[in-house]
Amino acid sequence: MELNRYHYCLWLTYVYGIANPKIHKVIEKYGSPEDAYRAVTEGDHSTLDKTDLTRLNDTSMDKICRLTDYCEKKNISLCALGEKKYPKLLKEIYDPPVIFYYRGDLSCLDVLSLTFVGSRNITPYIKKLCYKMSHDLSSMGITLVSGMAHGVDACVHVACVDNEKKTVAVLACGIDQDYPAGSLTLRRQIVELGGVCMTELHPNLGPSADYFNPRNRIMAGLTRGTTVFQASGQSGSLVTASYALDENRDVFCVPPPDISSPDYAGVIGFLRDGAVPVFNHDDILNEYRGLYI
Repeated sequence: MELNRYHYCLWLTYVYGIANPKIHKVIEKYGSPEDAYRAVTEGDHSTLDKTDLTRLNDTSMDKICRLTDYCEKKNISLCALGEKKYPKLLKEIYDPPVIFYYRGDLSCLDVLSLTFVGSRNITPYIKKLCYKMSHDLSSMGITLVSGMAHGVDACVHVACVDNEKKTVAVLACGIDQDYPAGSLTLRRQIVELGGVCMTELHPNLGPSADYFNPRNRIMAGLTRGTTVFQASGQSGSLVTASYALDENRDVFCVPPPDISSPDYAGVIGFLRDGAVPVFNHDDILNEYRGLYI
């Protein structure tokens, strides 16, 4: 098989680890993923620690070729940093994925895109509001991004699918893993409607607590702004919002119906620090009128 950029980028993720910022320094040191591969496999181990050395010994290019063959057979697409189709906003973040797997059409991110996040234990009030706002904004051609988890994430994706509009699901597992259980049908519908399911994790990697924060940086990085609908003080949604702030993106929060409820404690700090309060979809649209819409 003739090797290409995908093979070399995948090799880097196996040797240095997925979502490791060091990969970018390695590429910068050697000039390209291919040059990094050649230098390391020919004996330059100056960029490797003990864990990297162990992974190096376990990673052959034959293994990577088997992986790309698998992707081709399973209709899994690849996108590497530097390609024209790579999402424009995502490549601007501190640690963009050097390569990711996806099914669908990445061009749905060429329009104004927004990230919606929130609790898995969604309250009826937030579910109603989130569904309506997702429906209204997607009706205007805005692409909504979320994480295919239970609760707010699922509400966002279902609202877009019900509306026959495009949405992007950023997975915290491999693209061939059924997580959350029973989500494969919704993912298929997302792709059929022109949206995208994507992940930087290898196809058959199951979910792990270690994967959620790296996934959250992608969700925040893909879009102009992140809206938090409901979050406790320990919610991962707050991590996504923090990533958005770090990348100078907009942050919106739905004010809690009860400021004393722990279900909403996480959004109060963001609102106090200047996040835009959101009561309906117009509060978000007003931030972008004349700029993107």
